[in-house]
Amino acid sequence: MEKSLPFSNLYSHPGKPLEQHLRNVADLMEYFLKEKPELIKNELLPIVRIIGFCHDLGKATKSFQKYLFADEREKNKLKTQHSLFSAICAYYLVKGLNLENELLPLFAYIAVRRHHGDLIDVMDEVTNFDENKDAETLLKQTEDIDDLAFNILMERLLVYGFPVKLEKGTIKKWIKNFHQELKTLKKILRRTSEIKNYIILNLLYSLLIDADKTDAVIGNFESLRRKDFEDRDLVKSYLKILNPKQTFINQLRQKAFKEVDIQAPNLNNKFYSINLPTGLGKTLIGFSYALKLKNKLENTNNIKPRIIYSLPFLSIIDQNAKLLEKVFRANSVEPTSDLLLKHHHLSDIYYKTTDEEYEGDLAKAFIEGWNSEIIVTTFVQLFHTLLSNKNNTLRKFHKLANSIIILDEIQTIPIKYWGITRAILKAVSELLNSYLIMMTATEPMIIEKDKIISLVNTKSYYSNLNRVNIISNVRKKFTLLKLKEELKEKIVKSRQTMLFIFNTISSAREFYNLLNDLPVCKSYLSTHIVPKERLRRIEEIRKGKYKVVVSTQLVEAGVDVDFDIVIRDIAPFDSIVQSAGRCNRNAKDKIGIVKVYKLVDDKEKLYATRIYDPVLIEITEKLLSKKNLFDESEIYKLLDEYYRLVLDRMSQDKSEDIFQAVLKLKYDREGNDELSIADFKLIEDDYPKIDVFIEYDKEAKKVWEEFQKIKQIKNFFERKNEFLKIRKDFYLYIVSIPIFIEHLPPKIDNTYYVPISQLKEYYDLETGYKVEPEIAIW
Repeated sequence: MEKSLPFSNLYSHPGKPLEQHLRNVADLMEYFLKEKPELIKNELLPIVRIIGFCHDLGKATKSFQKYLFADEREKNKLKTQHSLFSAICAYYLVKGLNLENELLPLFAYIAVRRHHGDLIDVMDEVTNFDENKDAETLLKQTEDIDDLAFNILMERLLVYGFPVKLEKGTIKKWIKNFHQELKTLKKILRRTSEIKNYIILNLLYSLLIDADKTDAVIGNFESLRRKDFEDRDLVKSYLKILNPKQTFINQLRQKAFKEVDIQAPNLNNKFYSINLPTGLGKTLIGFSYALKLKNKLENTNNIKPRIIYSLPFLSIIDQNAKLLEKVFRANSVEPTSDLLLKHHHLSDIYYKTTDEEYEGDLAKAFIEGWNSEIIVTTFVQLFHTLLSNKNNTLRKFHKLANSIIILDEIQTIPIKYWGITRAILKAVSELLNSYLIMMTATEPMIIEKDKIISLVNTKSYYSNLNRVNIISNVRKKFTLLKLKEELKEKIVKSRQTMLFIFNTISSAREFYNLLNDLPVCKSYLSTHIVPKERLRRIEEIRKGKYKVVVSTQLVEAGVDVDFDIVIRDIAPFDSIVQSAGRCNRNAKDKIGIVKVYKLVDDKEKLYATRIYDPVLIEITEKLLSKKNLFDESEIYKLLDEYYRLVLDRMSQDKSEDIFQAVLKLKYDREGNDELSIADFKLIEDDYPKIDVFIEYDKEAKKVWEEFQKIKQIKNFFERKNEFLKIRKDFYLYIVSIPIFIEHLPPKIDNTYYVPISQLKEYYDLETGYKVEPEIAIW
């Protein structure tokens, strides 16, 4: 039947027939939906094909077809709007199904209306339609469609499963009546307030934009097929090959691994916790249990879950991804990108399967769609997929369904967001059948304890450990100079290695410079050092090259470094515990020392309160003022007390406001003071920043020259694709600095740039960007 039908001569993209694109997107949406939980799948199955078929119907206009094949100058004069026309068709066709959920036609409309942009406040969506201006434009678009071409398009879509043969007269009636429909919907929205609406709308929007981008860029179903691999005993086999020495700490690691491993997953429980002191191998323990849970879901419920391993810091993403690669290779499994994917904003734009290698836009489409069995990613990527209005982040929202999510170092989630984190994780677990494994050394009270299955007896591990003593010096204030005088003798004469962790870049840099007159091998870490050099230094620190390291909190969680003594500026107590994890990790004979000081600037103001909530510092000071010395076995009890005090005193107002926005589907706020979903920011800048490219070495110079060549490419898509090839190398030389400093570097083509010839003026090779630079005399 299909072969006998003529071609409509309508296109969605240059060289791609419109009917083929609409069919492919409908097929892909259905294909993606079939992996979702039964209840959601059954509810949405009748409408996803309609959404896919309708999403680009508006491209059938003569104006859009001219636009597709016009040259760059002509394109600016032509009208290309097509989403509103397509969305109205989707709305009425879904409404015609008479489904129980009366908001589904609206959700279909919104998904199509916004599939080229971001989601907006749904109340604005039903209010902003102009019954005169918008209706007039839509009627003109209808008239601009060639009758014969549209008739052929409809005939073809009917063969593919489109529910009715649309006619222009029907569409005109819909357009004229749409304003009245929106009035009714507004009333329904005002009386509706449940989180399920947020999950369903996000899911439909995500299915559409992923299917649309996948077909437009990848266009190949075969490349999306899920990868099978033998999973059950991967970590056990790796550990057997590794055969670690039987030290005390390794025996504890083995005990913890076995304690978790013997527990069979209960599929009725969605939340699990692995709460262990730092250095006891949570990465492998958690990954092994996720594989075990995956295996049971496959065999019991015929579900094939992805594993999403999420971490807070870029510095530990590479570290953990490399460890998982070792696990696979030890089992003779090649960790290709469709098996193990690393995704963050600095990831290589490169994607490899057993048979193919992809770069540029193709690789980007695979990566950003999370087309892999195991995804190692950041908290920012994960939580801005859960809570966002952005097209590019919500694309992968549907991949959370039937997944196993590992949240490593969950205590780093800001306390003000605990409430909304709890609500959204519960919703995803219940409605999308996601399982969560939370790993931490500190067990924050984000999820209620009666909702979590604890996989280890945490208290027993803390009571068995005596690696460090925390010594409190918080009863009096110390300046940086006074701190140096206090510790000078130990720095110079002791053989013990020392790590200093400061709360601000300025205090870390100042203290490091104070040590310049001491004969000691030292190194410095902060985000004002170009990432390439920072990674090199971390590797040297791991190898024990330096006796003294001065750093900001970037070493605090997950970075695998080990020192005899850690000196920490006062911080929230859970941060201090994380810092203690950098001290005597492997339980050497001598007990490690963690000293906590209350550091102040020249005006007697705490550095700590510049970046932390004063309430958290006050609670920590109260705990640490009880006595002068705490051993490691006391940490568990102190953490419990700390979190109880935090819950009692810290406001959850922002969480509650964003939760209300979720219930109201208030994705953004235009001219409105109420918080919206778009106001959720996991990492909030304490001050405005700009990115600066530092021409740090010869390789940086080559990267900059390549960047300049790319900027000359006139075609936007070609220019973007070429930049993707150098993006990772480019960002190895980017530092973020305060925008308010007096002496900014030159700006070349909208990019701040420090040429190698001016490096000394703007950048110190030891401490990084000079926030207070020496101004050159020309």
